[in-house]
Amino acid sequence: MLLILWILGALLALVVLAMVLLPIFIDEQALTELAAAQVRTNTGGELVINGETDISFFPRFGLRLEGVELDLPAQTEYDVTIAASVNEVEVGLSLVPLLSGNVDVGTIIIAGITVDVTEPQALPPAPEPMPSMSDREWERRGKLIRRTKAQERQRQLDEGGHLSGIGILAEAIRIDEVTVRTRSWEGDLTNHVVMETLSLANVNTRDEPMRLDGAVTVLGDGSAVPLEITLDGSIRLNSDLSRLRLDQLQTTVEGALTEPVINLLSGDFTMVPAKADFAIDTRLPGGDIGGQLVWSPLESPEIKLDITTERLDLDQIHPATPAATNPIPMETAPKETTAQAPKPVAQPASVPAPLPVGPLRDLDLALRIAADHLIVSGQSINTAQVSMTIRDGVTDIDYLRGVLHEGQLDTRITLNARRPIVEADVEGGLKGVNMDLLLASVGNTDAATGRIELAWDIDTEGATSNDLITGLNGEVSAEGQDLVFNKIAVQGLVCSAVAAVNKIPPISGLPTNTPISELSLALDFDDGAGDIETLRFATPGVVMKGSGDIALDTLDYRFRLEGQVNNDIMQVSPQCIIDQRYAGVDWPVDCNGNLSSESGAACEIDIASVAEQILKNEAQQQLQDVIEEKAGAFMKKLFGD
Repeated sequence: MLLILWILGALLALVVLAMVLLPIFIDEQALTELAAAQVRTNTGGELVINGETDISFFPRFGLRLEGVELDLPAQTEYDVTIAASVNEVEVGLSLVPLLSGNVDVGTIIIAGITVDVTEPQALPPAPEPMPSMSDREWERRGKLIRRTKAQERQRQLDEGGHLSGIGILAEAIRIDEVTVRTRSWEGDLTNHVVMETLSLANVNTRDEPMRLDGAVTVLGDGSAVPLEITLDGSIRLNSDLSRLRLDQLQTTVEGALTEPVINLLSGDFTMVPAKADFAIDTRLPGGDIGGQLVWSPLESPEIKLDITTERLDLDQIHPATPAATNPIPMETAPKETTAQAPKPVAQPASVPAPLPVGPLRDLDLALRIAADHLIVSGQSINTAQVSMTIRDGVTDIDYLRGVLHEGQLDTRITLNARRPIVEADVEGGLKGVNMDLLLASVGNTDAATGRIELAWDIDTEGATSNDLITGLNGEVSAEGQDLVFNKIAVQGLVCSAVAAVNKIPPISGLPTNTPISELSLALDFDDGAGDIETLRFATPGVVMKGSGDIALDTLDYRFRLEGQVNNDIMQVSPQCIIDQRYAGVDWPVDCNGNLSSESGAACEIDIASVAEQILKNEAQQQLQDVIEEKAGAFMKKLFGD
């Protein structure tokens, strides 16, 4: 927009110059030569008009140019170099307002603009990150980028960028078929923008509303999905062109995500140094958000975003992926096709998609979210609060807090996306979580009641989401009291085993669930394999502990428990009598299942092991009785009665 205003201002200055030098305007060739001389003197550039020049004086002054070429070299190492061409320019100017210092224009029509901009040599592009860069090298790169930007910002503040007050009025401006390419001073393409059309009505520099609508395609450097942007709303511009104000400007962006993003923007854009401060109202695939957006490319963070929302489903927000093929190179694509952005296509299902972390490497962002309902990985967090920063390829979620399954969530996450193998660290806990809701969230409904407390300290790395699961390392622990497991009956298993050992008929009316007075669990993950190091629980009549394992990729688990049974088990059934022979016997229970399965765990007691222990105990007792009997007889013989 600034570039277009600059070119427009140059054209208007040319018209004003023509009015002041009206006597020589009759010679159109002299006009063009004079204009070229003025450009050469003031800018060191070249202005060439290859086409026709048409000048009219009545009823208003008019100028029509064809085939205009303008080359503006950088005046200093901090300035850009511009090479522009315009197919057609048509301007009408009123004479009377000009005498009072105002420019009153009818309709301005500009068509077929091509602009090549080379960035300042004093502001070299940021060093490209390399896959092998160490964390220290990444930090040095970030410091260099921020120092360079801070110096440029201060230079712009020192120089000042405001123009003296100028009054411009126009019925409308219509700009068609604009192509702008920006390149680094080394010649590499950094951005490619195609503007199909842009119209501005009620043009003025009196800070009054101007109607704006247009369509723009941002092709970038060719490495990302093109963005198709439509504009519709009002803007205001003050007389020194220092500030542009947006009044409910609606933008629709296609290509950033898999679905269009609709924004409503209000606020100020400061020209020099460039800075935007907007109130936003955005419709995303996962919900509607509102808040404040500050964009300042020469400060850190570049982007500050504070948003609030009633409901935001992050699982529905996916970045668009480039098309599988693009047979037309960016630089050689025909003109009529450059504005047509290729549509995003889905990745083949059979190929694991790499984690979409590329944009994180160059983002400088501070983000805060307050959401009534925040959905992440299928889990709904109520009254969620998120504080996140992205800088030098590292994402730090300082905190993610909220209510998850009626428990209080508080966790911290660090994501290092500096290299192809992404590293993640997660630490936190969940207090007082509802077991029934927690298990139901992974597909296992009505499995348990009660509350537990969870804590975790884990890390992982990988290039795909599956790699992150299979590369998980760290510890997870759980503790709970007064729980009930609805799909497993440990007391019933024990009583059935007691009946089998006692050789009595099966006991009827046994419970189908397991009340747990105390539970503790310790999991240790190593490359995605979960080792259940400690599993201990107590239920009336039974205290058990054991170990096992769990597979994260399938959620399959198995464990073996061994415990002691006491007479409290008779609370379950009077027939469940624990004989003295069972003292010291370990009752082994083998269980297996799937956390997402509705059927619950399949458990059984190793009756053979129990019987073997009982027989062994009885044999030892018999041997002990024999030894005691013989010892008693020997003592009698030795000492007499």
